[in-house]
Amino acid sequence: MTEDHDRDDMGRGDDSPGFDIQARIFAGLGVFLTGISILYGFLTYEWAGTTMLALTSLLMFTIGGYVGWKKPPPGASVDEAEPASPEEPWFPAASVWPFAVGLALALVGNGLLLGTWLLLPAAALLAFALGGFVIQARRRP
Repeated sequence: MTEDHDRDDMGRGDDSPGFDIQARIFAGLGVFLTGISILYGFLTYEWAGTTMLALTSLLMFTIGGYVGWKKPPPGASVDEAEPASPEEPWFPAASVWPFAVGLALALVGNGLLLGTWLLLPAAALLAFALGGFVIQARRRP
């Protein structure tokens, strides 16, 4: 076991990166939300909210499973569990294309509700915006 002076601010030593705790927290939230969604479904008979709560619990189980599956082997240090990136990440330059993609997706959503008179131009705008975004993202400085 590590000495008290070898612990970080959270009380963890190098032998405890904390992945087990995170996986248990997400799994516990998944169990709680599953129970809440079942209770909500029986009490209200409202299927939209029940479905959203069930999907939220599924998301919690997915995150908990991923964190628990990707945990480092026992005895691995914090530095081994979270390796530093060898180079700085690259981000595309600021542009209007993400806004255009979001606007086009909002119009596509409205087109699905209102009809093809809006869906077809919205899909064309989405294709144009995605094309512009991809072309700009491929140009690295």
